[in-house]
This record gives sequence, C-alpha cells and structure tokens, in this order.
Amino acid sequence: MDSIASLTQLIIDIFIQRITIYIPQFCPFLYSTFENFGFIPYIYFVIYNYMRAVKSVTQVFMTVNRMTCVLAPLRYAQIWRQFIPFAIGIIVFSPFLVIWNVIISYTFPVSIFGGFTLAYSKKVRWASLSLFQMIFMMISLLITIFTTSITLYKMRKLENRLKSSERTLCFASFYMSAAFLSAAVFQNVGSPIVMILISGQLRYHVIPVKRLAPKGSTVVSVSSVSRKL
Repeated sequence: MDSIASLTQLIIDIFIQRITIYIPQFCPFLYSTFENFGFIPYIYFVIYNYMRAVKSVTQVFMTVNRMTCVLAPLRYAQIWRQFIPFAIGIIVFSPFLVIWNVIISYTFPVSIFGGFTLAYSKKVRWASLSLFQMIFMMISLLITIFTTSITLYKMRKLENRLKSSERTLCFASFYMSAAFLSAAVFQNVGSPIVMILISGQLRYHVIPVKRLAPKGSTVVSVSSVSRKL
C-alpha cells in the first residue's frame, strides 16, 4: 500500500503539479481544461491528498510490524495473520478523516507566479485540510518515534537471537522512520522558516532587532514616559 501511495504521488507530482507550476507554456491549456472540466482537478486533488494520508498510516504499521518482530519473534507471524485485515481497514478508511471536507467541497485552479495550483472552497469553514494533515502526521510521528525507540532498545538485547534478515528489516524500518521524521518536521515548520529567511520585513517582525531590519526601511521605537504631577 505504501508503494502504491508513493507511486501515485510521484506520478501526479511529475506530470501535473510540476508542469502547472514550473512550465508556464502548458498553463493556459491546462487552466482552461481544469476550469471547464471540474471533475478533473477534483479527482486529482482528492486522490493526491488521500495518498498523503495513506503514507502516514502505512508508516505507522510498518514500524509497529518491526516492533512486534523484535518483541514477539515466535508469535510474530500469527499476530499479523490476525491483525492484517484490521490494519488494511485502518489504512484504507482512516485517510477520509483528513480529506472528508475536500470531498464535499468545490475544487478550482488558482493562478500563482505564472503557473497555477489547486485550491478548494471549504463547505465546513473550520475543517481545514492543512490542520487535519498536521494532526494526522503528528499522531503518526509520535507513534513512529515510540515504536522505533522500543525496537532499537530491544534489538540491543536480542541482537544475537535475531536473524540477519530480521536485523536488516529493522534497520530499514529505522531509516524509513528517520526519513518520515525529517519530512514531517520540514512540512510543519519548513515553510514558515523559509518565509522568515526570505522576507526581511517578516524576519524583523518576528525578531525585532534593528540589525535585522531590511534595508531602506525605517525603524521607529515607541516608548511611554510617565511623569509625576
């Protein structure tokens, strides 16, 4: 399931998102197509965000899988034979908790820097896609850190009893968790950091130090003076 989600995101990213943002020659045709055939951006937007949520859930189950392999190596196969249908159900249906407002909303193209991207008008105003994605990813991140930590701790004690293939899978899971952690951190705090680094006015607003004020701007200091009568 993780491979399907990754491949789907990669295809959409290469053949739609990158083209609509970085190749303006195609934008007039694609923009008019997306406007005239509203079901195309709707399907693409729903599928892309659905697959993003799927990846968060599959990452959790992969780390839980490796943890059970270390904690219960003799009952590992039996546990997962019983648990797989439940895991598949969660992977398939839980992403709808993130995209349900997108499904019932209207999707449309928005011009940006010579290209365009997709946006949606929220049917339910408070139900923000970015908010649900952040909550979903943070929960997945906490579970991933917890399960990976237990796996690495137990591997130190059971290293001689583990097969070479099991150790390889555990380390592969650890590296995937590290990549997931990096992606989650960058997605949640990366954009604000980039904006602060690029914009001198925003940087000075966040860190009000005169030395950081943008060139050509006037820094005004306001102070209040109390006087005894």
